[in-house]
Formats: sequence, structure tokens, C-alpha cells
Amino acid sequence: MSSGWKLVLVSSWFQVVWLLSVVGQTRFQWLALILSIVTILVSHRILGLRLKSLVLLVILGIAIDSLNTFANLLVFDTDVLPVWLVALWLIFSWYAFYLKTFLIPYPILLVSVVGGLGGAMSYLAGFKLGAVSTQYPMLVTLGVLFIEWVLIVFLIVRYPRPNERSWTHET
Repeated sequence: MSSGWKLVLVSSWFQVVWLLSVVGQTRFQWLALILSIVTILVSHRILGLRLKSLVLLVILGIAIDSLNTFANLLVFDTDVLPVWLVALWLIFSWYAFYLKTFLIPYPILLVSVVGGLGGAMSYLAGFKLGAVSTQYPMLVTLGVLFIEWVLIVFLIVRYPRPNERSWTHET
């Protein structure tokens, strides 16, 4: 299978889990979590995906969204981060480690800004779909999320491990 088709397949799978999480929310959160975990485990076992960096990104994402929740930038129906959001961080981290092999050749500033826009727009979709709300003006919320996502994408693209196998293009 060509790398272009792999990108389409992996991106489509990410979108399936995103929709289960954000549109399905509590109705499908356990399915989204199970699919995310199975996806990561299969990628680790069959394709050699390294788990250490992925787990660090999941922890970073959950920490950022926990701080956003504490600051009421993100307001959920639960007292803690919902399970479906944890599933999203798992599947996003998996997707990011696949996608970064395609992004490394491009200017990091451009990739980071586009990623920042994509991350902020993902939350905007969550606001529009009723998955999350905020206690701040939407422009302020999206501005903060944009900055956070620029930094997240920068870290993903900037710090690939030299010994990290490019698992997505070797199989």
C-alpha cells in the first residue's frame, strides 16, 4: 500500500474515533476508549510503534486540558475530564506519531501554525456540537487553544527521537 493511501486510511480511522468521541460523547466513550487502546497496542505489536513518546504526549495533553478545565476555559458535564476526551488524546497521540513523518520536511513554523489552527478548530467543533463549553468569550478561548496547539504541534514535529523507528513507512 502506498504511503498516500496509508495516510488516507490512518486519517480516516482518526476521524472515526474523533466522531465517536465528540458526537457520541458519553454514549460511545467506552467504545472510543477501547478502539484507541486497541489501535495503539496493535500498532505497537505489529508496526513497532514506540509507546514511551506516545504516553508522554497523552500525559501532556491530559495535563493541558485539565488546566484548561481548572481555569474554566473548557467546561464539561463531568467534574473530571470525560472518558471520551482521554480517548481523543490517545488516538490523537497515535495519529500524531504517524503524521509527523509526513510533516518533518515542511517548515516547522508553518506546520505549527496550521496545526494550531486545526487544534483550535477541533475544539470549536466540540463547542458547536455541545461536547464542551467555556466561560470566556469564544475568541479568547480559541486564541488560548490556538497558542497551546501551536506549541503541542511544534513539540511533536521538533522532537522526534533519532532512534525512533519510522514505523509508518517501513511496513
